[in-house]
Amino acid sequence: MVWEVIRTMKTFRGMISLFIAYMIFHGWALLFFIVGTFSANAWLITIGTAVILFWIGPGTPVIPLILITALIIQRYVFFDSTNQMSIKNKWREINDKNKSQ
Repeated sequence: MVWEVIRTMKTFRGMISLFIAYMIFHGWALLFFIVGTFSANAWLITIGTAVILFWIGPGTPVIPLILITALIIQRYVFFDSTNQMSIKNKWREINDKNKSQ
């Protein structure tokens, strides 16, 4: 399901919204870590590492949060109507497929 949602966001606005959503949840921490490493700033390295380790940890829903936020940004901020994929319908389709197996 994740790859299908990403494939439907192949427009320019979709890629920009995916990038913005990534930066909201995870990207800023990666930038903190990189800038802190180059500038030898322990505070930036610590904050960046803590956030990265939190989102990498088991049970954290970072990928669904990024995708849902990207879809919201694409539809309601950029007004891109090319992505009409319904997450509820896709979820039902996957559940039906798994039940039949």
